[in-house]
Amino acid sequence: MQKTDLVVVGGGPAGYVPAIRAAQLGKSVVVLEGEELGGTCLNQGCIPTKTLAATAHLLRRSRECSKLGLSGSLEMSWEAVLKRKNLVVTRLRKGIEAHLEHLGVQVLRNRGVLTGPGVVEAGGKRHEADNVLLSPGSVPLVPGFLDVPGVLTSTDVLNWQTLPVSLVIVGGGVIGCEFASILAAFGVKVTIVEMLPNILPGVDRDVSAVVARSLARAGVKILTGSGSRGVELNGSDATVHLADGTSVTAERILAAIGRRPRTADMGLRETGVALDPRGCIRVDQHCLTSLPGVYAAGDATGMWWLAHAGSAQGLAAVHHAFGARERPVDPDCMPGCIFTDPEVATVGPGEDQWRERGVAVRTGTARYIANGKAVGMNETEGFVKIISREDDDTVVGVQIVGADASSLVSGAVLAVNAGVKAGEWSRFIHPHPTLSELFMEGAESLGTGAFHG
Repeated sequence: MQKTDLVVVGGGPAGYVPAIRAAQLGKSVVVLEGEELGGTCLNQGCIPTKTLAATAHLLRRSRECSKLGLSGSLEMSWEAVLKRKNLVVTRLRKGIEAHLEHLGVQVLRNRGVLTGPGVVEAGGKRHEADNVLLSPGSVPLVPGFLDVPGVLTSTDVLNWQTLPVSLVIVGGGVIGCEFASILAAFGVKVTIVEMLPNILPGVDRDVSAVVARSLARAGVKILTGSGSRGVELNGSDATVHLADGTSVTAERILAAIGRRPRTADMGLRETGVALDPRGCIRVDQHCLTSLPGVYAAGDATGMWWLAHAGSAQGLAAVHHAFGARERPVDPDCMPGCIFTDPEVATVGPGEDQWRERGVAVRTGTARYIANGKAVGMNETEGFVKIISREDDDTVVGVQIVGADASSLVSGAVLAVNAGVKAGEWSRFIHPHPTLSELFMEGAESLGTGAFHG
């Protein structure tokens, strides 16, 4: 038996980040991880897919080089792309391992099972701690009608040895659209099947429409409004049957419906940890579960399926557990990024969501095509939309679709968290020529009017 200040079950962003903070606070920490450190994000999610997205983006840009006064072209080697992806993942994982070791965090390669308050068993050993943080993560969701041998998940795609000629992606959310954007650039003929009326249902419709048009120009076929009711695999053909009676055939099928919490066989129900009907762990504002001294963070809570959200939850838990300055997580200030072409980035609820809540909002928009830097970059597709409350002009959300949206959104994160008013934002002097001027223009459009359309 080993007694520590904190036992963390899971070594993804919702586990290793709070483990680092606990060690920085002078606490003894054990991390239990049955697979690789870094979790889904580093090994099968954020990092490998964004590495592929970077290659896809450069390849697309090379095909437009004549517009920039250049000639020539690039050719892709899938083998080389995979090799680089693996090198990036390995390098970052080794960095995490070294940092944890430097801080004195003990990492054990076993999956933990909760057996009581402050008690976790792993690898035949019993670990006791004043506090336990559950961050077991998630796995791809494959509903019954897709649970057929040969139907692929996002994890499978990242380990392909060869690219297919064609692919049907079931699910037009973030995962499905990112893979469609990447693989279309690599020459795969992609079809997206989405049961809802629009792809990317988590963002405003005017934003998702820009991505839909871009995907269509890249050759991606998008079928919305009719869900899948079954699949059939026959040799080199894979067919998805739709609810409207039609079907789509390709070489391979990717299930991109979403993810589910990895909470089974962890002793949670047996020890009294409350779960919701989806199997997600219920937590309070401090990420504390129904069991004293037991916290939870990340995908397993079902609140967000975002690495940075999981880290934020884990930090909130550690700070609460050890009496440090509280770090509450405000759902209305949570950012998110989608690495399609063009990129999408948001912070706070969108225009559609605020109106569904019954909150009167105004929107100001600045389009990339009116921005000097964007025109010079030949990246004129998209816009920045600033959402402010009608009664007090406070910025309550920002949605961006366009080049470098994932980097630009950090400025919007500051504005939303600080409760900046749109009128104030418009008076902040922004450097020229930059894409960041889009924020100033969007804020100006909520007042007297934007300067550049």
